[in-house]
Amino acid sequence: MYEVTLKDIAEKVGCSINTVSLALKDSPRISEATRRRVKEVASDLNYASNNMARALVLKKTGTIGLILRNISSLLLTTEARYIEQYLEQNGYTMYVIASHDDLKMEEKAINLMLSNKVDGLIVNTQFTDNLSRLEKLRNQGFPVVLLSGFDRMPRLDAVYPNLIKGAYLSTKHLIQMGHRSVIYVSSARDETGMADPKYVGYERALREAGITPGPDMACWLGSTDFHLVRDEALGDLLRKGKSEQAFFITQDELAIPIIRFLYKNGIMVPKDLSVTSIDNIRFADSAMVPLTTVGFDLRYISHHAIDILLEQIRGERPQDQFEDVAAEPEFYIRESCGYYDI
Repeated sequence: MYEVTLKDIAEKVGCSINTVSLALKDSPRISEATRRRVKEVASDLNYASNNMARALVLKKTGTIGLILRNISSLLLTTEARYIEQYLEQNGYTMYVIASHDDLKMEEKAINLMLSNKVDGLIVNTQFTDNLSRLEKLRNQGFPVVLLSGFDRMPRLDAVYPNLIKGAYLSTKHLIQMGHRSVIYVSSARDETGMADPKYVGYERALREAGITPGPDMACWLGSTDFHLVRDEALGDLLRKGKSEQAFFITQDELAIPIIRFLYKNGIMVPKDLSVTSIDNIRFADSAMVPLTTVGFDLRYISHHAIDILLEQIRGERPQDQFEDVAAEPEFYIRESCGYYDI
């Protein structure tokens, strides 16, 4: 494997090796324009990644890096625990960093994992921006597995929950109960420009039933933490709860406090409003009103992702073959929708 050097970068930029070294260290002695150009060239040549991939060949550290979108998510922390346990069984320890759905933080997390010479990366992301870099790593022999799915999958192994199908099943159930207006309740609009897989599944179920979704059929709360939802969003939620008959809520962790909020404001679930959700967190069946929800086998997803990663580390997986595994959902019918069976 060829190792990119400071000399390679210097030759491409047209400056001295010392200038490249200082620019990569953010030295104030180097102008901002030169620093930016040096870093762009270093990124294009995959300078840091090459060095880490070479370190992987020379010496393994027994550590794996896990980058998660949100460490406060009960679903993701459960998945992280399964990954940690399975790695321990296979003689590895785990570093974990949360990106909090911040692209720059995700980039920093990747850099930090590489600087700590982890033996491989497991990445849960909503962004496509860093996928080309991860593809380069994988192409150079550095093990990478995604816990996320995309419309156009990159040349990377990926194991993830089929959120499109999960949202489709949850929404379809409400439609089969006779609800022609199903309100989509989510934390916040996706600002990445990509289609939210849960909304894709929701919309698919509506259109299949001859229902055209409109802007008045969505309620955006602005936060995954219900305690941080602003009064304006709460007012919209309450108005829709009084005028409509069905909610599809995109997370159990939102659905549980929403049902309590509605109850305090005189709206009874499922008497006045049918609710379905997605995730099947461990409190879903013991909530104030047990949730009708869609869940996924997180143990399978976690273990399969690790098995693929370990095969990469051992050199047992072909460089040009990739698995795209969308784990199937399982539907749990409980009181929140009114006990209707498909």
